[in-house]
Amino acid sequence: LPSLEILRFEDMSSWEVWSTIREAMFPCLRELQIKNCPNLIDVSVEALPSLRVLRIYKCCESVLRSLVLAASSTTEIEIRSILGLTDEVWRGVIENLGAVEELSIQDCDEIRYLWESEEEASKVLVNLKELKVRDCKKLVSLGEKEEDEDNIGSNLLSSLRKLEIQSCESMERLCCPNNIESLNIYQCSSVRHVSLPRATTTGGGGQNLKSLTIDSCENLKSINQLSNSTHLNSLSIWGCQNVELFSDLHQLSNLTWLTIDGCESIESFPNLHLPNLTHLFIGSCKNMKAFADLQLPNLIRWRLWNCENLESFPDLQLSNLTMLKDMYIRECPMIDASFPRGLWPPNLCSLEVGGLKKPISEWGYQNFPASLVYLSLYKEPDVRNFSQLSHLFPSSLTTLEINKLDNLESVSMGLQHLTSLQHLSIIYCPKVNDLPETLLPSLLSLRIRGCPKLKERCEGRGSHYWPRISHIPCIEIED
Repeated sequence: LPSLEILRFEDMSSWEVWSTIREAMFPCLRELQIKNCPNLIDVSVEALPSLRVLRIYKCCESVLRSLVLAASSTTEIEIRSILGLTDEVWRGVIENLGAVEELSIQDCDEIRYLWESEEEASKVLVNLKELKVRDCKKLVSLGEKEEDEDNIGSNLLSSLRKLEIQSCESMERLCCPNNIESLNIYQCSSVRHVSLPRATTTGGGGQNLKSLTIDSCENLKSINQLSNSTHLNSLSIWGCQNVELFSDLHQLSNLTWLTIDGCESIESFPNLHLPNLTHLFIGSCKNMKAFADLQLPNLIRWRLWNCENLESFPDLQLSNLTMLKDMYIRECPMIDASFPRGLWPPNLCSLEVGGLKKPISEWGYQNFPASLVYLSLYKEPDVRNFSQLSHLFPSSLTTLEINKLDNLESVSMGLQHLTSLQHLSIIYCPKVNDLPETLLPSLLSLRIRGCPKLKERCEGRGSHYWPRISHIPCIEIED
């Protein structure tokens, strides 16, 4: 088969020997996959000079050892559930991975360390750009000698750009190689410390890191050397209940995206003087009580939710956020912000708000900017009639959403001045039972969901309100 380029073997439970010695060769083979062949133990193949992609799933370690010897030009290797793949066997394998650029290791439960030291790994993994390690239950750290911090910041594994670790439950600490651009750590419940590279006199030292994401590492305490990552663009920390908030955030002057979600140990947010930040997301930080000063001249999108003890909110600074287009504040029941008239971001386009201490109906008249076209109001138990809210609805609105107003009964009044309104959604308002006698001719869509009384009056051509809504091009009525 001299022209064969892709070859796959799958679910061959009785296969024990594969030998091509003195038989057909595969000079053009570019991709080889062997999946779920647990009894294959003897592999003797001639050189595979064109092989670039090798995938081995649920096979013995001898299959892996034999094939990496035969395919020295492979650039992408993916292995899963390799039986008998111990530290000793694996270190013999990586000796033959000099051409590999992308390496993925999954469900290899006998591996405790990927290499003895980063220095040793850098001698053989000279082209490795991307490394993914997932569901390796006994993996303690990448290198056996990783605890020695003397090498942090040294220019080893210089080609590695992307590192992803997921669901390695025994890993307690991660020391990040020097030239990493993207670091992702997911669901590593034992990780307590992540060490980024130290600054060096020759450059590097974390300055290449552009993106850092840590998700569901509930015992994570600290991220060391974060301030060295001065070129970091995106920082996302999710579900890390014990992480200590980093006081050196202000040093990350190139940061454009910041997400802090589910970090329960955080009690206050530091001063944020981040000139390039465009996206700020803070949620489910139940012990956070206060915001400090915000100087975010380029902020475009801000979302704040489920911070049940947050009391201090910088509402008086909103008018300084001249680039802000999208603002979302929900489920922060201790926020007593007054949102004084005229102090909204001047170019705000979208506002979603509700579940705050002061009911929206008590805000008084709001001088929203003419740019506001999308408004969503959420969880206001005191509102019974749309007329209580009409002072909040600027005539510029094209989309209005009313969500979870449990006691809202009537929407017959309060919409008449919204001559530009195109999309109206009434969601989970169980007591609503009417619509205006004349709905706005500008409406292009009407969505009714979780409103049983209104649904009964609107659903079907013979319903009571059908003559009022039949002119609307798009109508969605759901339970």
